[in-house]
Amino acid sequence: MNRWHNHYADNHPHFCTATITDWRPLLVGESIQILYDIWEEARQALSVKLLTYVVMPDHYHHLLWAEQGKSVSAFLQRTASLTRKRMQTNGPLFKEAPRVLAVYTPDVFETKLDYIHRNPLRKELVSEPEEWLHSSYRQLVLGCEDVPFLCDDWDGVL
Repeated sequence: MNRWHNHYADNHPHFCTATITDWRPLLVGESIQILYDIWEEARQALSVKLLTYVVMPDHYHHLLWAEQGKSVSAFLQRTASLTRKRMQTNGPLFKEAPRVLAVYTPDVFETKLDYIHRNPLRKELVSEPEEWLHSSYRQLVLGCEDVPFLCDDWDGVL
C-alpha cells in the first residue's frame, strides 16, 4: 500500500517525480520526444509552467507551477495517461502515480533544482550536468536555447 500523499498548493512550485514500472529504461530515443510533446500540450492546455526537468531512462523529475494546485494535479494526470497511450507499452507504464511535493521556500526550490540537475551525475551517466541532454541545466545555467525542451520563465513564481 502506498502511503505517500501528494501535496498541492496554489501559486507555488511543485516538485514531481514519475517512475517507470520496475525501473525499466523506457525513456530513451523517440519516447523522450513523445514525453516532451505531451508536456507541451498539457502546459498549454492547463496554463502550467514547467520550470525545470530531467528525464532519466527510468524516471523523470520536474518542477511545475500553476496559479491553482489542482492544475498541477490535472497536468500530471493528463501527461501520465497520454504517455501510457502514446508509448503503447504492455502493462502499466508507471510504477505509481507521480509523487508531488509543494515547494514553499526559495531554499527548498534551490535544493530541488540542484537535485534535478545532478541526478544524471548521481546515477553515473555523465561526469558534468551539462553533458546530459535531457535536462534543463543547459538552458537554465548555461543560457543555451538549442535544447530538446525549453522551460518556462520563473517570473512571479518564487
